[in-house]
Amino acid sequence: MTQYNESQNAIAVTPTPPPDIQSNYPPHVSSSQSQSSFTQRRPAYLLHRDLVIGKGSYGQVCIASRGEAEQHNVGSGKRKKFACKCVILRNDAKYIAKLQEEVNVLRELRGHENVIRLYDVFCVDNELFIITELGRGGDLFHLLTTHPKHGVTEAYAAKTVAQMLSAVAFLHSRNICHRDLKLENWVLESGKDVWSPLKLIDFGLSTHFTPGHRLSRVVGSSYYVAPEVLKKSYTESCDLWSLGVIVYMLLSGAPPFYGKNDEAIKGSIVQGEYTFPHELFRDVSDEAMAFVSTLLSYNIEYRYTAEQALTHPWLSVNCDPELLQRAKDGARGVGVHGDHDEIMMEM
Repeated sequence: MTQYNESQNAIAVTPTPPPDIQSNYPPHVSSSQSQSSFTQRRPAYLLHRDLVIGKGSYGQVCIASRGEAEQHNVGSGKRKKFACKCVILRNDAKYIAKLQEEVNVLRELRGHENVIRLYDVFCVDNELFIITELGRGGDLFHLLTTHPKHGVTEAYAAKTVAQMLSAVAFLHSRNICHRDLKLENWVLESGKDVWSPLKLIDFGLSTHFTPGHRLSRVVGSSYYVAPEVLKKSYTESCDLWSLGVIVYMLLSGAPPFYGKNDEAIKGSIVQGEYTFPHELFRDVSDEAMAFVSTLLSYNIEYRYTAEQALTHPWLSVNCDPELLQRAKDGARGVGVHGDHDEIMMEM
């Protein structure tokens, strides 16, 4: 599993408090400003820019650790590590609003055990830093592609899917649609155990929705995007289609819709026809394939919601009862303790 070792090229960054992004940009906030009691009681971070764990058009995600800069050189024991999304701010209202939405979503979802936890948000000069929990076990795409059989057992798939459904149901109950569910956006909490809790990451395309109103912006990743998204009229149920693609891939090691390029893949998705080839599904139960079909339903009226999917017999048969009940409780927000006080209060 993924291991993150100490970097020799770390720089220290000290948080300065943004109530929200829009009120702090412009003007720039520098690390020399706001030397108040706030910064005195909040730790600085060591930012390991050479330990990059993700890249995108926004910037990159790297490893950060907690501790003062002078401690870094004296070997004062192990420091807690985090993921840090680094984003260069631009004087663009739409861009800033998008970042604000991502931060708002992360704040609102704090406390669910299958959603990556937000710890801190701050600006230094013209750069925004979003500090979150670090999934040390790597993502499910890495797990699936390195698995010897290019597929996992039904027991593992069911356990994994129950946790996914719990997180997605929780999102939807808060009127949040993720819009980019894929294998790469689910990470394992621990690098020591593939059965460790699963965490949903990357809320850059997430948005709040109004029940009964449709979304229209075409976003998402080619293999996973729902047909109604490509038609520019969809609801939060697009997340369940994406989960259906994920389950199909967990069980078979291959996507249900494919093509030689993005356009061909999207054409296949819009057509909405898929099969369960015997060579890929010969060891998969009928119940598992039936479960996939409840999510990969072209007609959204028949597509299961996340809470409905959690009651499917396939999960009941293949999941540990305690784990499944915990997933159902989490879906309803039972036992979810997000705080609305200082984000750093736990640290």
